[in-house]
Amino acid sequence: MYTMKQKTYILICIEGCMAKRKIGNPHTTICITWNDKDELRKFAKLIKKTKNGDMYESDSAVFHRMLDAFKNNNESSDVSHNTYPRKSTSQEHDQQG
Repeated sequence: MYTMKQKTYILICIEGCMAKRKIGNPHTTICITWNDKDELRKFAKLIKKTKNGDMYESDSAVFHRMLDAFKNNNESSDVSHNTYPRKSTSQEHDQQG
């Protein structure tokens, strides 16, 4: 664990891949096109009407609902997969024989 610009982070090693996560923050960022975001926002449900206008679900809430529906209709693996392959280290190469 180390401190960087007054924010505390923890480095987590998952199958040799380092991911930097801010302690206490359970959220991450995913990158999608603006067109896909606009399409996603069409599924946001109205939460309440306020004096400043209508308040709708967050992107996170819409994504969570979408993921739940997707899980009901699709098979998944028991493990999470990295997006990109990575080169094996010389140590891993030695272990493989």
